[in-house]
Amino acid sequence: MNCPNCDEIVEDGAAFCGNCGEPLAAHAPDGKPVGPHIAQVLHNHPDTAVPDYAVTKPMQHHGETKAVLSLLLGVVGIIGAAFLALVGLVLGIAGLVLGTMSRNSVQKRFSTLGIVFSSIAIVASLGAWTYVIKQKSTDQSLAVANSADTIAASTLSTPCYSTGFIDTLNVNNKKDSCDMQAFNGTSIEESTRAFKVYANQIATVNPEVFNQFAKKAVEKDVATNLPEFEIVNAKYAQFAGSPAYIVNLKNKSTGVTVTEAVVLRQVQAGANVFVLVYASGSGTGDLSTLEAQWRWK
Repeated sequence: MNCPNCDEIVEDGAAFCGNCGEPLAAHAPDGKPVGPHIAQVLHNHPDTAVPDYAVTKPMQHHGETKAVLSLLLGVVGIIGAAFLALVGLVLGIAGLVLGTMSRNSVQKRFSTLGIVFSSIAIVASLGAWTYVIKQKSTDQSLAVANSADTIAASTLSTPCYSTGFIDTLNVNNKKDSCDMQAFNGTSIEESTRAFKVYANQIATVNPEVFNQFAKKAVEKDVATNLPEFEIVNAKYAQFAGSPAYIVNLKNKSTGVTVTEAVVLRQVQAGANVFVLVYASGSGTGDLSTLEAQWRWK
């Protein structure tokens, strides 16, 4: 093209004439001049430019997933701590790690909440774990204390009576007490044969009212403590020479049988009422073997 001032030939697209310095007009795509100033703007900002805010920057979303996971693990960890301390502890630690790693992400609020909830999950889990350990220790201590009076024996002597058993049983009888428990397993609940004796001194009970008292006492005890058992038979009899009301019961679904007796023992100090219970998992046996060796004192 030629310079409009000095008619010298200049390169296409030049902003100024190299001979006279005259500013040269640029032309739009349709061929019409747009002026040197607008041409300069077009030159500096071409049509293909994209705004900075529309360009995805590297690492822009880095850490978002970790932040969300941290919050989720923290919440689930708190819930898990209520059911299993180990689960809550593991989830809490994982959430705390992810929350710390995502602190500089755009989802900083999620990571902060994740750290808070994960920390709560850890504390709750440790608290639950400590409680379980203490409770287990307490239960073991009680078990040791309860078993301190339990010995393996085939005979027993108390201030009220002495008796014997066909074989050796685990016998629990505290010193100076007429109450006793005897069973063939590690505990009554795990035994197939078990005896219990409870002694009570009741001033209002005497031979005249004993029959009525005993029947009501047994019926109430069966209804309260043995609702799944049915009474097979009941009778007034004697146990080791003393008046007694004896009831035989059976659980048809398990086959377990129970014999319960209320016995009146008259002494100078008053009337003692004894409750004797024999339970058998095999469905056989009664108080006769215990009575055969029973001696009142």
